Amino acid sequence: MRVLFCILFCFCWCVAAFAQQRPQHTQYFQNNYLLNPAVAGIENYMDVRSGIRSQWVGMEGAPTTFYTSVHTALNRNDRNAPRFGAGKPPSSQAASTANKNNRFYVKPHHGIGAIAQMDKSGLLSTFTFNLSYAYHLPLTKSINLSGGISAGILKQWISRKDVDVLIPDDPFLNGEALNRNKLDLGLGLWLYSRDFYVGVSGMQLLKSVNDVGTDGLPLAELQPHYYATAGVRFNLSPNMTLTPSVMAKMAAGGMSAIDANAKAVYNQRFWVGASYRHNDAVAAMAGIYVNHFIDVSYSHDFTTSDLRRVSANSHEVVLGIKLNNPQRTVCPQWVW
Repeated sequence: MRVLFCILFCFCWCVAAFAQQRPQHTQYFQNNYLLNPAVAGIENYMDVRSGIRSQWVGMEGAPTTFYTSVHTALNRNDRNAPRFGAGKPPSSQAASTANKNNRFYVKPHHGIGAIAQMDKSGLLSTFTFNLSYAYHLPLTKSINLSGGISAGILKQWISRKDVDVLIPDDPFLNGEALNRNKLDLGLGLWLYSRDFYVGVSGMQLLKSVNDVGTDGLPLAELQPHYYATAGVRFNLSPNMTLTPSVMAKMAAGGMSAIDANAKAVYNQRFWVGASYRHNDAVAAMAGIYVNHFIDVSYSHDFTTSDLRRVSANSHEVVLGIKLNNPQRTVCPQWVW
């Protein structure tokens, strides 16, 4: 029962502190599509991303999360994006000139995508699979707005084989609370240009019919989660950009948390960053856009909450692959 007690403690602590049921991602700004379906199809290539996160290393039953996401634009032949050629990323000066010449004008288009995510916290495992659709519409020559919707399934289960119990026929382990399947719904808006973005979204918005068991007791009802994100890109030099960003998230009971980030990119190839999560952690990050096909990044969270007394820090690795990329884009052309 020691493992179960540990997990219940962590669960209660998380609920009390954040009322948050969704996995934590330090590098969410590398893949805002995880939080907002309106991002689907924002680029001129198929963006495939996989990430793995080990949280609170050293704590028994600490969360481990793995995800793979993919999204792409439809009718992309209607889009007007520049070709910089031979895998060479554009300089900030070239990007600025392209913007003035309206070469980044985005015609209306559709985006589709999917996310599969596995989260394991001790005995509790959660698997989600969502499909999404977005529509991108230009508001001006440089500012665009997209709206998106995602829908899918969420499955939760408890591993009985890992439980050391004194009473084998414990009704909790044999009841309907052991395995749950729920529907998931998300909505989002994304306002963006070459140098800024603002997004709002809501996830887990659908109340499931099986939130209450046959005995009248609640079965881990899904709580809506709301996100607001914003970022702006500054050109510090022809080869250096700085992008500060912020995310505010709120779950049930009015509980909220804020992430503040800064990301510096050199020559649109290498980047370093830092993040601060209020009352939780600070993080150091770095990444490289290897070529027009692959990029990789790593982040290390230093726990600042009371959990630092019983756990080490957290690690996260993200691998990105660009498919169907005839323009040989190296660094994403839009800030997201």
